[in-house]
Amino acid sequence: MKMKQGNRVHHSSQKMVNGSSQEIADMMVEKKLLEPGDHNLLIYNDLRAFREIYSQYSRALLPENEIVVIGSQYDAIDDVKNTLRLSGVDVERYLNQGTLFIIDAQKGYQDVDSHGLWKLAMSLLSRVKKESRQGVTWFGDLGSFFSFEKIEELMQYELSCPQKYEEKMKTVCCYHLKDFDKLNETQLYTLFDYHFKSILVE
Repeated sequence: MKMKQGNRVHHSSQKMVNGSSQEIADMMVEKKLLEPGDHNLLIYNDLRAFREIYSQYSRALLPENEIVVIGSQYDAIDDVKNTLRLSGVDVERYLNQGTLFIIDAQKGYQDVDSHGLWKLAMSLLSRVKKESRQGVTWFGDLGSFFSFEKIEELMQYELSCPQKYEEKMKTVCCYHLKDFDKLNETQLYTLFDYHFKSILVE
């Protein structure tokens, strides 16, 4: 794992959280990992791990009046729905309620307006306040920037997002390890430093 060679991870070790996908999912569900207002980074080592994290989080938090947004890059929307159903999420109910959003991340990030998902998140934040909901959590996979070889645009996008959001918002910028390992040393450190926490799935 390229990230862990030498001192690549130790630079921001105070902000690093390592664990298995089950451990990470448990910490998120128990509200020990994602704090209100945080802009976090998640690096997952395979799709199974990513599915486990977002599905367990959704199963636990959707019934608690949370809005959950999942921007998927490597699974089709129907596959995300099936993953959620298999984990016990009443997908149709939450989609109809407008508290679960499953989005094609490539469309969201690479359309004419690259901030499409960001604008959606902001509109949901307004809804959360009006409807006195717990909050909104946004899992967005940034793999499309690598597919289109837009690394500079990725860095600009990440640094254009606030380091701290309003209290009702929690965001998780998600990267497959094979994508994240394409970044150079400076880009890695920049992303580790810019995010509130960097969560590494072992």
